[in-house]
Amino acid sequence: MDESVFLRAKRFVLQRARPIDHARWCFHFEGARAKTVLDVLAQYQNSDGGFGHGLEADFWNPESSPMQTWAATEIVHEVHAASHHPIVTGILRYLESQAHFDGHSWSRTIPSNNDHPHAEWWTHEAAETPGYNPTASLAGFALRYTKAGSPMYQLAVRLANEAFETLLAAASIEVHELSCFQRLFTCASKAGAKLTDLGPVKTKLHRLINESITRDTSTWKTGYVCRPSRFIRSRDDELYRENAELVDFEKRFLEESQLDDGSWPVNWHWANYPNEWPIAQGWWKSVVVIENLLFLSGFTGR
Repeated sequence: MDESVFLRAKRFVLQRARPIDHARWCFHFEGARAKTVLDVLAQYQNSDGGFGHGLEADFWNPESSPMQTWAATEIVHEVHAASHHPIVTGILRYLESQAHFDGHSWSRTIPSNNDHPHAEWWTHEAAETPGYNPTASLAGFALRYTKAGSPMYQLAVRLANEAFETLLAAASIEVHELSCFQRLFTCASKAGAKLTDLGPVKTKLHRLINESITRDTSTWKTGYVCRPSRFIRSRDDELYRENAELVDFEKRFLEESQLDDGSWPVNWHWANYPNEWPIAQGWWKSVVVIENLLFLSGFTGR
């Protein structure tokens, strides 16, 4: 990675990021301990163990929701938090409560989203169609962090099997949901539970991921697209070899498209809340910077 790319990105995050993303940067690139991140993450956790308060920056609902809790689980995975950490046990308590859970999936949105600034895709509708975003990821989290044989673990095993059955039967899967299936597969591969044969699941997952990647690179600069970095993070990834050329293109693309202030464009926007969207956009910029630098460092180092 060009050192100037790193230094511009560092300046942007350290000067402008929310405390949670400042802490994530310091963990990944400055040698900070996981505790630095978890101490800030705890500020988003509610007494029921779930998360709210705009941790996922596109909706600012302070109440606990499955989707905001999913955002917290991704950070927990990121810093390899211990299973006994209060954040982890709190999340499991929230999942065990089965809030916003219909027996097979957690809701993607909750009614109180509509009372707070949010992107239109987080508007709650009574007739919401069930899906596996974020259910697959939450089931994977439970497989990883709960004790084998516990009621929550048994529920996670059932949900994982149901999710994989859906994956195997699907002709296509929306890219955010597909990311959740990837997380579940990663957790399930290490769980040792009585799960569906993971061989066919892996084959199908890889095929769907390859099909989801936007290969028309002319759309990358301005479109909301799926670049390889969503699913491929290092040369050790099994998907790397067949996508190596496109991964190399993305590395060059990121180095060339970085803005002068060290950030990258955020290629989406809210249709409503014109006063709040610029704030959320600024929050997202630091998230995007961290994700891009993790991708670049995963392939090129510093």
